[in-house]
Amino acid sequence: MQSIISADSHLAIWAVLLASSAFGVYAEKKGWIKNIAGVMYTMVITAILSLVHFLPSASGDQDVAVYDFVFDYVTPMAIPMLLFSANIVKIVKESGRLIVIYLLGAVGIVIGAVISYFIVNLGPETYKVAGVFIATLVGGSVNFVAASETLDFSTSSLFTTTMAVDNFGIQFYLIFLFYLPFIKILHKYYPEFTGNNNKNAVVVDKEEKDEKDEKEENKVDIASITYVITIAAVVTVAGYYLAGLLQQLFNTSANLTLLVITILMAILASVFPGILKKLENVAFSMGMSMLYIFLAVVGAASNLKDVFLAGPGIMIFATLTLVIQFIFIMILGKIFKFSLKEIAIASCANVSGPTLSAPMAATFGAKEMVTPAVLVGILGYVIGTLLGVSVGFWLAP
Repeated sequence: MQSIISADSHLAIWAVLLASSAFGVYAEKKGWIKNIAGVMYTMVITAILSLVHFLPSASGDQDVAVYDFVFDYVTPMAIPMLLFSANIVKIVKESGRLIVIYLLGAVGIVIGAVISYFIVNLGPETYKVAGVFIATLVGGSVNFVAASETLDFSTSSLFTTTMAVDNFGIQFYLIFLFYLPFIKILHKYYPEFTGNNNKNAVVVDKEEKDEKDEKEENKVDIASITYVITIAAVVTVAGYYLAGLLQQLFNTSANLTLLVITILMAILASVFPGILKKLENVAFSMGMSMLYIFLAVVGAASNLKDVFLAGPGIMIFATLTLVIQFIFIMILGKIFKFSLKEIAIASCANVSGPTLSAPMAATFGAKEMVTPAVLVGILGYVIGTLLGVSVGFWLAP
């Protein structure tokens, strides 16, 4: 059936995608439904518009040039914009002992996802679900898109459900982590947080003192926007070129572009931290706005019937993965004498990235853990995609 907006009505399609993205951003800001990310509003809107044939479907046989442009150019440009703060040297130097329990948590996620892969059968794309969950649960939802594109999962009927579980279902685990340090029965098995476990930590007072200068450095103007676009474009072009060489070298048809772009941007952020730090806030906002557009297209590719049918299985997959990770990190946390607060903050950084791990540290009264929580969360942006894609390809039949 022909959609009301035809596939060659490029401006009209762009208008709908941008309007859906803007509505998602606005809805998240207003907080109409607690714990629902704005991208879910955006994806549901375009999925419904595609279902009622107002918008051309992204999963049909017809070629939609706007959708192809988003997949081929908008998404690859967004990834480097999200990684301007991925200074690996700074992360390792200043994250202290929190990086140890964080990495142990990442190992737990990998183990949990692999076990879930063999227990929960979601069909021929189960290995992709495992890879994507590893990517997003090791470093937050920023990795979801890069891993999905690399594993050719973004046009799958399971994508929207997996995204929904990542955005909504995982919230229950995060709520539990906030309560973890206050479960009294566990206190006799784990040491108390003393407040001096991280010698290299940067305390909040210093951050507050420098907040004004940082805002000045990250002001939005035409120069900063131009610099961000230029850097992202150069990294993207280099990523495309190197990915092509690697495909020939290893004789593979896998799309390695976003994986290579992630690595290149991490190297660039580590070699030129002073330059990129001044642009990181502007770059991240621009990158997120572009990801909203990508997810609007993904919504248009969603088959809502398949989404609802696959929901319970994917929720079980994610739950089993997190339960195994939690048991793993609690056992090793006990062995290596980590406090419950450190375990909770590290697990939060695994699952949500730095956006929630830093507020969690502040909520626990662990001021000296705020910066390390941010740093290990940023580390997840880099290693999450690498781990998810690697394990996904390893599990592939």
